[in-house]
This record gives sequence, C-alpha cells and structure tokens, in this order.
Amino acid sequence: MDLFLVIVGFITGFATYMFIFAKKNSDDDNSISSPVSNTGQKDIKPLLMNTLNEMNCEPVVDEKENTRVDFTYQGQNFSINIDDNSEFITLWYPFWSEIELDDLDEVSRVSKAINYTNQKGIITMCYVINNETNRLYTHSQATFLFNDYIPNLKHYLTQYLQWFFMARKYFEDTKMEIMKNELERK
Repeated sequence: MDLFLVIVGFITGFATYMFIFAKKNSDDDNSISSPVSNTGQKDIKPLLMNTLNEMNCEPVVDEKENTRVDFTYQGQNFSINIDDNSEFITLWYPFWSEIELDDLDEVSRVSKAINYTNQKGIITMCYVINNETNRLYTHSQATFLFNDYIPNLKHYLTQYLQWFFMARKYFEDTKMEIMKNELERK
C-alpha cells in the first residue's frame, strides 16, 4: 500500500508536468495560455477558492495573512498557503495530535512514527514543541502544483486531502506497532 501511494504520487506529478509541457508545445506560436494576468500575478487564489467552494469547504482568507486560506474538510481543519508568484500551494493539516511533554515514552514513539511515516509517502509530518503549554503538537503538510491546467481540480485536491488521512492512519498504526514492540521486549 505504501509503495502504491508513492507510485500514485509520482504518476500524478509526472502527468501534471507532461500535461503542461504538451499544452505549451501544442500552440503554433509557442506561447502558452497562462493563469498569469497582465500585472504578472497568478490567479491561484480565486481558482483555489472556487475549487474549495465546489467541495463545500467554506474557505476563509486569513485577515492577517492574505496568503493563507483556512477551511474544514470532513470535520478537520486545514490551511493552504498561497504565493501569488508561484503555481505551487502548501496544504497544512495542523494540530491533529497533541501529547504531554512529560510522557517521554510517548514523545519517543511520536518522533519515531513521524520518521517512519515521512519515508513512506508524499505527505510530510512534523512536530512542534510548545514549552509554555508543555505539549507536543503534530502537523502534516504537502506542497504541490495547483493551476488551471490540471483537469478536475476538485478531484485532484480531494485526493491530496485523502492522502493526509491515510498518512495519519499510517502514523497511528506505526505508533501502535512501536508500542507493541516495546511491550514485547519487557
């Protein structure tokens, strides 16, 4: 299953690249129809907002950071960082797990499970330690191409969101396996 996710991620990226390359080379004058406006700004935000609205996610642009869009998908909170000068977006699944820093065994398990999970797929996990709250928080992220050359953006974005849930499940299963191995050694 893990190899399958890596292969699907590679094929998706390669297909996207080939689609853009083919579109560029199919024009007789070698110009490309681009989502870049006359001012040089890419229209990623409206495209993203429309896609999220189609998915019934009710996106909200952060008032402080005009480059961040927050939304809820299947009851979970997500954020997307947008750079108007790039066709790549960074999708974040923040704060989906937290533990007490005093539980050193669990901190070790989380660290190991994150390392194993990061080796198996296209979703990257990390943890952040907040010494004020004495908590460790787990986040996931992926950076990927997002433009109007990609067919069926709703399906494309939905697939990435599903990969976040699959990565979280793999993380949880791995953490349980680590705990099981620890108990067997005792």
